Amino acid sequence: MADNAGDGMEGTDVLYIWKIPIDRAYVKSLVGVLKIVVAIISLIAFICCASGRSIHCDHAYSSTYNFFEFVSISCFLTIVALWFFFVLTADKRVFFKVVPWRLVELIYLAVYALFYLIGFIVIAAQACGKDSNKAAAAFGFFALAGICAHGYFTFKEWREGRTQAATTTTNTSAPQYDPERNMDTY
Repeated sequence: MADNAGDGMEGTDVLYIWKIPIDRAYVKSLVGVLKIVVAIISLIAFICCASGRSIHCDHAYSSTYNFFEFVSISCFLTIVALWFFFVLTADKRVFFKVVPWRLVELIYLAVYALFYLIGFIVIAAQACGKDSNKAAAAFGFFALAGICAHGYFTFKEWREGRTQAATTTTNTSAPQYDPERNMDTY
């Protein structure tokens, strides 16, 4: 069941269930837990905003509610999809190894941080006296804080990976020129 011979993932904490690899180390990692926390908070923010809709407020503020609902549910879906992507070790497969996944994560986290910043400020300003919209704004702020924390730790991982790659390439020096050796090869 937990046999990972020959798949290029030796030394990692990978469990196989029905021949599907599950990376237990990522599930337990800080970044993996932050992804789940932000996804849950985003779903709660979406539910709060969607439950606060009414005919009176929809006429004046429907674009505000629609934007916040879009941000919260798209953030939820993106984070859950990427969480499963990393848990199922798809980033370690041959086809996906060429993509700098930490950089991709940093980009989408920056986009969602900006969207949540705009969304929670606007929905807090145009709550229309509804407590559910105020709660949606609060959960939007909590999601923004979680995204910023997730971005910070992802940036640290990305930077450590870049410095490790730089040290491995700088330690390898070019072979010394030896005219006698070169003449022997020709």
